[in-house]
Amino acid sequence: MATIPLFIAPLEIKETTMIDENVDEKLIRVVIDEAQSIHIHPIVGTGIYDELKSQKIAGTLTALNTTLINSYLQPALKYWVLYEGIDVFTYKIMNKSVVKKNSENSTTIDTEELIRLQNRFMDKAEWFSERATKYLQENQSDYPLYYNPGSGIDVIYPKTTNYSSGLYLGPSSDYPE
Repeated sequence: MATIPLFIAPLEIKETTMIDENVDEKLIRVVIDEAQSIHIHPIVGTGIYDELKSQKIAGTLTALNTTLINSYLQPALKYWVLYEGIDVFTYKIMNKSVVKKNSENSTTIDTEELIRLQNRFMDKAEWFSERATKYLQENQSDYPLYYNPGSGIDVIYPKTTNYSSGLYLGPSSDYPE
C-alpha cells in the first residue's frame, strides 16, 4: 500500500472542526487526500506540492514548509475537508444500496440546509486558501518553485485567486425585461 502524505491528521480534523470523534478515520483520510489534490495542489502549484509531499514522507519538512503547512494550508484544508466530506459522512455505500444513516437521538437535515452548510464551509475554505496564496506571493523569494512549478502537460500552476463566484451578465436579449 502506498504512503499518502497528509498535510493534516484525521485527529486534528476531529479536534478542530465539528466532525464528531466517532467518525471513522479511514473516511477522513480519504477526504483529506481528495481535498489536498483538488484544492491545495492548485494553491501551491505542482512544484511546491510535490516538494511538500516528498518532505512529509521523508520526515524532512523545512522550517519554511512547516510554516506554510501549519499556518496556511491546514486552516484551508480543514474547511475543504468539511466541504468535500459532507456527502461522504452522510451517505454510505453498502452491498445492496447507498444508504443514509441516522440514529434514534438525531434528525437529519434537509437538502437545502445541507447546501447552506456546505456553502459556509466553502466560504471559509476560500478565505483561508486566499491567505495561503497571498503568503506565497509575498514570500515568493523563499518559495522559488511557486512561479517555476515545472513543465509538462500535467503541471498545475498556482492560482492567483481562490474565490469563486457567479458572473451576472444582465438579462438575456432573448427575453423581455
